[in-house]
Amino acid sequence: MNMYINKQILIKILFTVGMMFFILPATSYQQYSSNKIKAAYIYNFIKYIEWPNDENIVNLAIGYYGDEKEYHSALQEMQGRKIRHFNISFIKITSIEQINTLHIVVLDKAQSRNINKISKQLNGQATLIVSDHTIENKYSMLNFMNTNENKLIFELNRYQMLNAQLKVSPDILVLGGTELDIANVLKEMDVTITNSLIEIKEQSNKLNQLEKNITDREVQLTLHQRKLATQQKKLTSQRSQLEIQSEQLKQNKKEFKTLQDNYSLITRELDISQIQLTNNMDNLQSLQKDTSQKEQVISRLESQIDERKVLLNNLESQHAKQKQKLTDQSTIIQTQYIVLIITAIASFAILIVLIALYMSKKTQHKVNQELQVNIAALAESNLKLSNTQVQLVESEKMAALGGLVAGIAHEINTPIGVSVTATSHLADQIDLFDKEYKAGILKKSSLEELLIDAKDSSGILTRNLQRASKLINNFKQVAVDQSSEDRRNFELHTYIDELTQSLRPQFKQSKHSIQTTSNSKIEINNFPGVIAQIITNLIMNSLNHGFRNKTHGEILITLALENNEVVIEYRDNGIGLTEQQRKKVFDPFYTTARSTGGSGLGMSISYNLITSKLHGSIKCMEASEGAYFRILFPL
Repeated sequence: MNMYINKQILIKILFTVGMMFFILPATSYQQYSSNKIKAAYIYNFIKYIEWPNDENIVNLAIGYYGDEKEYHSALQEMQGRKIRHFNISFIKITSIEQINTLHIVVLDKAQSRNINKISKQLNGQATLIVSDHTIENKYSMLNFMNTNENKLIFELNRYQMLNAQLKVSPDILVLGGTELDIANVLKEMDVTITNSLIEIKEQSNKLNQLEKNITDREVQLTLHQRKLATQQKKLTSQRSQLEIQSEQLKQNKKEFKTLQDNYSLITRELDISQIQLTNNMDNLQSLQKDTSQKEQVISRLESQIDERKVLLNNLESQHAKQKQKLTDQSTIIQTQYIVLIITAIASFAILIVLIALYMSKKTQHKVNQELQVNIAALAESNLKLSNTQVQLVESEKMAALGGLVAGIAHEINTPIGVSVTATSHLADQIDLFDKEYKAGILKKSSLEELLIDAKDSSGILTRNLQRASKLINNFKQVAVDQSSEDRRNFELHTYIDELTQSLRPQFKQSKHSIQTTSNSKIEINNFPGVIAQIITNLIMNSLNHGFRNKTHGEILITLALENNEVVIEYRDNGIGLTEQQRKKVFDPFYTTARSTGGSGLGMSISYNLITSKLHGSIKCMEASEGAYFRILFPL
């Protein structure tokens, strides 16, 4: 908690200094036009925004859509620059179709009025939209605007950025931005969505009623069609009867004389049949007319149904768009904390430049004093180590440890040599800096190089002197009884990288290399000193034994998490181990290089540290080339 508070105080101080250099002075606006400041903002935005598949993007495409020549020129200066791992490529947009291939689209004030159309064109694509004084800020992601004091700031729409699958660091707001208040927008959208749902429900009820009416009409039409079919059958039957009667009439004419008495009756029946036929024809025509009218009604109903369906589809489309807008608005919530780091770094660099001249001589004197103190401490440790050696010699049980002192002293000599080398290098750089300073040819680059060398040398001194102290402690407790170590939280990959960096001077002459890989970040709470001792012993074994009489050796350290356990796989391409050597590699005092000062305790100490301190295991695995060790311990 205290560290967090101190960090917050430091960030506020650095931010204040940064604001003094970048925002407050009126001379900043006199030296740079508003458009150049916007271009600088956009360049810095890239540091805080992460695109999908960010690590696979090599060329970051930026497009400018507008007619302001000064704005275009300021943005064009970014062409070919490199930021993070991106190479920036810049184009001027002449057609709205070009924006689909860009990572960042910059709009001037005129084109910002059409941001709604541009947002729909992108349709959720991972493209950052930077607008200028737009009033439709719900479609923008980063919108430039001026305060009442005529200061240039930007407005951040986290919701729209989340909808475009863009991740944004909260620290981006340190650059001078504000968070878009989306409460009213969300409320309006909620009301709109509610009204749309009510309208959809009403339209759905109307549609159901229309469908019911159509079903009733279809039933009635079916009944009419059945009646019409029945009447057509009757008409056909009557026509058949008429034909039969006509035949009978012909026959009756031949027998007219004999049937004359029945003539009146037959004539009457014929008249009746004709009347019925006429009536049936009239009924048929009426039914046909009714059928035609009902077909027209059905056609109108079908057209109304089609119109209702189109209206319903439009409402559903509007509903989907409104839901999409609501999703876009929610992305704004994640972007309020991105900007502080860049301003802090810039301010810190400026502060370093201001105090560098004063601190250069003081730093040299302080480093020399610390080195003398550390050398004196190491001399005292060597004295204690010699006393321990005498005690071991006097013990018959530990008689075999006679060669251990030379081996441990050799291992301690490594960080001491690295520390002396780092000190000599730093002294040379300070002398060179002093000569340039006295000659009046001091450059900013010389000061930066001195600061970098001082920081690197101080880090190397600290790490190697601590490592020497840990070697002495490990010597005191050869087996399980290790010296007290503090637990703390740390990221394993980063820690091992720092450790291998401190050992890098060992590889300069033989040109060996170390590579550390990890499939993910591994945050653990454990004993960093124990892990450092284990990895150091493995690396030194590779250098002293595996890479004997060999250059360009390769060491690969692979880190992973499996079943809630940390897995460290250590490989080299050295001479390797035989089956017999693999069985004895963890035995105390077993070494293949005793004649060259090997103590045989390095792997035994590592084994005891892993089993007792880390509660894990280490195995020497069979490998086709070089040595292969597999370490497991609980997370």
